[in-house]
Amino acid sequence: MTDYDYLINQLNLLVGFLDVSDEEVYDQIKTHDRFNIGITIEQLYKGQYENYSSHISTSAFILGFAHFEDFLTKRLAVFLKQYPYKNDFKVPMRVIKEKGEELNSHLASEQARRLAFSDKIKFIEKDIPDFTTELISALRNANDIRNCLMHNNGIADKRLKLSNSYNIGDKIILNSGEVNGFGLMVRRFAKELWDKTNWD
Repeated sequence: MTDYDYLINQLNLLVGFLDVSDEEVYDQIKTHDRFNIGITIEQLYKGQYENYSSHISTSAFILGFAHFEDFLTKRLAVFLKQYPYKNDFKVPMRVIKEKGEELNSHLASEQARRLAFSDKIKFIEKDIPDFTTELISALRNANDIRNCLMHNNGIADKRLKLSNSYNIGDKIILNSGEVNGFGLMVRRFAKELWDKTNWD
């Protein structure tokens, strides 16, 4: 299975996960206490379907983003292996001696792995051109949402104010439609990147 096939498979599985966020499903399971912890699903989500739906949608978004970032890392490693002069990762002489003929592969993997998501996008934009500006901008916005969800307790900060998607201090509430929209965007970008870096 290729990196691209794996990513698409994972995104497809997340579509099934998003289906569970429907209100009909919530109504069927809200009185459930499968693990006998003494609290029902309805109590866990304070009797609000929106909390339940957002939790599932947010979880799917973060997991999908992790799979996408992994795909980007692998594709950049392939690209850097093909074009080693684009790699600026520095290693000590000891590593050069240890890796020998595998040095190029090692440097490509290390450089791709160590780049933050935003730096991966900058690298792609600079060195693998012809992605639409709107698509790159949408990926940056998705990354800002992800960062606020993971590192700012799900509260929008000034990065999202710049994209006009949230006001500073807003609680980020995602629904399944929005997350599916991000998934479609990722599929489009991933296919273009795959086509531009498929030398395996």
